[in-house]
Amino acid sequence: MYHIKNMKLDKENTKQIIKIVVIAIVLLVALLNIEPVWNVCKTFLSILSPFICGLAIAFILNIFMRFYEEKLFKTKKKRKNNSKEITQSEKNNQSNNIMTKASNNVINKTNLEKENKQNKDNKNGKRVVSIALSIITIVAVVTIIMLLIIPQFVEIIKNLIINMPTYLESLKDWAIDLTQRVPEINNFIQNIQIDTEALKNGLMNISKGVLDVTINQVSGLVSGIVNFFIAIVFAVYILANKEGLKVQAKEFIYARIPEERADYILKVSRLARDSFRSFLTGQAKEAVILGVLCTLGMLILGIPYAGPVGALTALTAFIPIVGAFIGGFVGAVLIVAIDPIKALIFIIFIIVLQQIEGNLIYPHVVGNSVGLPSIWVFVAVIIGGNLMGILGMFLFIPLTSILYTLFKEYIKAKGDNRS
Repeated sequence: MYHIKNMKLDKENTKQIIKIVVIAIVLLVALLNIEPVWNVCKTFLSILSPFICGLAIAFILNIFMRFYEEKLFKTKKKRKNNSKEITQSEKNNQSNNIMTKASNNVINKTNLEKENKQNKDNKNGKRVVSIALSIITIVAVVTIIMLLIIPQFVEIIKNLIINMPTYLESLKDWAIDLTQRVPEINNFIQNIQIDTEALKNGLMNISKGVLDVTINQVSGLVSGIVNFFIAIVFAVYILANKEGLKVQAKEFIYARIPEERADYILKVSRLARDSFRSFLTGQAKEAVILGVLCTLGMLILGIPYAGPVGALTALTAFIPIVGAFIGGFVGAVLIVAIDPIKALIFIIFIIVLQQIEGNLIYPHVVGNSVGLPSIWVFVAVIIGGNLMGILGMFLFIPLTSILYTLFKEYIKAKGDNRS
């Protein structure tokens, strides 16, 4: 006979049991239909991606906006409420009738409303100017970086085009010399039988595949541009109405949710703000470290274009884990035109550097910034990349940090309750 101790099947416990059973059934159904559920999640996230990106842009712009509002538009001390100001003559004049007092109150109230409206207009004007200056600042920084890097790459590509006939002639001479020294190659080439019909069909299939890929890429580019502009508009709207949205969100939370849970939600929102701020700081540190290491390594190995390739690698390092490969690929294409041996050395160097960056630098620097162990940084990057691409890599690291911190607090609270 089984005895159930300290358990009462009252109404509250019954509700909890029903909730647990429903959640278990939903999870079981989701696991049995994991592929459709996964596709639905990806579709839902793709719809929300411009708004999520807008929140991220607003978060970054808010840093500059607060700086401009605090430094350029210092708030003046508010004047005392005119409706409460009463002159000495009014106090001493006992003969004023009720109509005069009412008239004065109306005048004071009107003046106060005008002053409040003027203050609100001034605040809105300052906010618009601050947002505009923030956008201009970011665009200016990106433009300066591009002006420092792009002219060097243009010069490199120009030299590559000028020297292309020489490279092709050298390649032709090398091929002729090789066939003369190794007659078997020449015999092999002469004995090759080409099926023109199969070649024609193959070229048609390749051209069709290239056309499909081009259409998909163009449509993806157009969609990305549209989503980016939606994100910018959404970010500007959030910043322009920041205080009002914050008040409305708090009022809604406290109106719909018990006070204890509402306080917890606001605590999580503050944790999210701090996690995203720490993530951006860590990402910037990691990019600078990788760019410096790449430049120094190329200088030590005598590889050309150390400056522009190192700067490009630092920029692409803002893409978690795979950023070094993107910068390395562009660098290898540029270096191979000058010296193929140096290009091979650079490829080996960038692979080694990426392994060091992906396994040591990135998890350590970014993980420490957001308070997340290295293994969970890898997990966040993989899951975020599969769900939302590059944007998911950015977002899922701070989101995982938030969940990790909340889970630690939950475990600690359970331990304290038991003790």
